[in-house]
Amino acid sequence: MPFSAFRRYDVQATYAMIFSLVGVPTCLAAGVFLIQRYDSKMGQIVYGSKGMFVPALAVCLALSLLPAFVGFLFGLSSAGQRRNDKQSRSWIGFFVGGLVCTLDVIMVLAFVLLRFELMT
Repeated sequence: MPFSAFRRYDVQATYAMIFSLVGVPTCLAAGVFLIQRYDSKMGQIVYGSKGMFVPALAVCLALSLLPAFVGFLFGLSSAGQRRNDKQSRSWIGFFVGGLVCTLDVIMVLAFVLLRFELMT
């Protein structure tokens, strides 16, 4: 598909929905990683220094944030356009992409503020 097809709002709407929904599973995986490591008694996210927790979390968040942000932008661009006959896809891409991006930022901030590294 040539890049000129991205000018059409219905194509943008379809890709907005696809990209936004691609970010959802990795966002959920990052949330599960953080919830499993959260210690409610300490109020901290506890992880070991030799483990692969931090790189795995970073990869999950990156694989979630990038497609969701692209889907958000495509949804923002195509939503409300008169020539777009797939408005629902635009709005799904816009809202799901925005939600995933927001959750990713919240998880990054939670990790940065609540992290506690165990030296083993």
